[in-house]
Amino acid sequence: MKNLIFSLLLGYTAALFPQSFHSLDGFESQTGETFLLYRLGSDYFPYNPVYKLNTSDLSEELIIDAYNNYFPAGQLAKAVWDFEYFPDKTNFMNVGYQINPDNHSYIARNDSIVFGGIDGYYRVDISKQDPLKVFAFGGGPLARSYDGGFTFPLDSMGLITNFDAISLADFDDNVLFGVDIEGQFAMNASIVDTAKVFFDQYTKILYDVNQFHIYRANKTYGGYTLNVSNNKGNAFTWTKTYQSENPIFITIDSSNSGLVYLSDGRNIYKSVNNGYTFNLYKSLPHKLVGIYKKPNSDVIYAASKSKIFKITTDATIIIKILPFSNELLNYYPLAVGNFWIYNVIEWADPFYYSQSTFSRRVISKDTLSNNKEYFKIEEKYYESNYIEYVFERIDKENGLAYRFDNECTNPNSEKVIENFTAEIGDSLLIQRYTFCWDSILTVFSQEEIENVLGENRDIRTFEYNWLMSYVYKMAKGIGIYSVHQGYCFGSTNSFLKGCVIDGVVYGDTIVTSVDDDKEAIPIEFSLAQNYPNPFNPSTKISWQSPVGSWQTLKVYDVLGREVATLVDEYREAGYHEVEFNLYSDEGQNLTSGVYFYQLRARGPETSSGQRIVETKKMVVVK
Repeated sequence: MKNLIFSLLLGYTAALFPQSFHSLDGFESQTGETFLLYRLGSDYFPYNPVYKLNTSDLSEELIIDAYNNYFPAGQLAKAVWDFEYFPDKTNFMNVGYQINPDNHSYIARNDSIVFGGIDGYYRVDISKQDPLKVFAFGGGPLARSYDGGFTFPLDSMGLITNFDAISLADFDDNVLFGVDIEGQFAMNASIVDTAKVFFDQYTKILYDVNQFHIYRANKTYGGYTLNVSNNKGNAFTWTKTYQSENPIFITIDSSNSGLVYLSDGRNIYKSVNNGYTFNLYKSLPHKLVGIYKKPNSDVIYAASKSKIFKITTDATIIIKILPFSNELLNYYPLAVGNFWIYNVIEWADPFYYSQSTFSRRVISKDTLSNNKEYFKIEEKYYESNYIEYVFERIDKENGLAYRFDNECTNPNSEKVIENFTAEIGDSLLIQRYTFCWDSILTVFSQEEIENVLGENRDIRTFEYNWLMSYVYKMAKGIGIYSVHQGYCFGSTNSFLKGCVIDGVVYGDTIVTSVDDDKEAIPIEFSLAQNYPNPFNPSTKISWQSPVGSWQTLKVYDVLGREVATLVDEYREAGYHEVEFNLYSDEGQNLTSGVYFYQLRARGPETSSGQRIVETKKMVVVK
């Protein structure tokens, strides 16, 4: 069993950051039970302890401790760089580094240190021919034990020059694989593959049960690769068979020669010809950090940063999930009184351009027909005086945000609009901007720091491309602060102008666009932009009239043909609004595309002596 970990010593403590999985491997006990091995810790704190999970009863055991703690008087740290089990699957060897307060490397059997020194031992291997022989090596030093790792005699010490050993061959304990000083892959210091190997925590070498094929996953120029040798790693036998920008993880079936599984991002691929070609086997919701194939079965175990999955041909189930960090909820702070105001800029070919103001205000908490409590949020477009109320809630246990849905095909239900457990690269099924359609695959594409309303904040970026494209950003402690909505003939961009979060004002929250009093008589005709736009299944169109008159509101296609009449009657002076629904008699035949709606004021002429004609563009998406 091999699980090689390199770490950099960073000045953080584990308590500051949420826990996550960082690797996955496994073994079968002599009684047939499957045990999984994983590192558990923080993204920013790589000195993570090693745990063992019994998949039969899901009991967990800490087997190798690791830590990095700072105190006023100094530092205590322990890094475990590599470990491997003996054939009895009870005892194991591990190597690492300690600061307590002296700095020294160590070799240990289980948790008992049997050897320490100034030389760095980064890897440990146990001979498959004679398990009493244990090899510990680093960037030059070599230590050997002949009694199962209890002692490492001084006369067993050696120095390997111009060669950094990585792995002891399964088929011959006289063969070491590694890299030379130029970073080329070598066997016993002789170059066998000129491909560059950057040795890090993603480097893994596995040996097929046929004793000929060797599988090497490692970082190189341009990404990560899988290289396969078909003759015991000798020169001119290596072939690059897979390459990715992502770290890749491999596992083999020790009971079935030629069967190789590879994970890349959230996908698992399967090869039945010794890794020379792969086919997609399973797709999971999160990027993976390790996989393990249970021999003599169809079971694969896979780990993301927060979950461990048991995968069979017919099903995928979660067998372990880490507690969710409530700090991530700060990316979407919902509380009564919170308020956000946005500047909205819309343009479309060839000459259309408009600016407007949009706000969201959390006004109360209500229990709805599904017996769940939601925040009631007022959404308002000031230029059109359009107001809508939406209901959203946060599930703190599962890290999801929901919106109540009482208008689409499943009334009294709710849809997921955010997943706070997401990791970079995850593809999420959420419905924040999809109206009544099914969830759209939205990618958590980036995590960075940006200046938001005068302060540097952690940012998460989400995006999807479908009939239209969306990119929206969430700022920690603020919420959604920018949205880009694009389509083939234009775009709509919303930028956070200011907000009030938990009583604290950020930016500019003053609205100066219009008078909110709808009872006042307008002083001019004005046709507002429909909302939402694009839309499906319905949108609202509002306008204002300073005088009573006969008014028509009609919809035309891009060829100028009339496709719907929404208003054709006398209207008093004031503010008016109609809803255009694609399920109505006039709307049901419309296809996706661009349409125009036009307001005409007929009958009594305006005070200027001219009749009013105003036209705006809208988009139907089906």
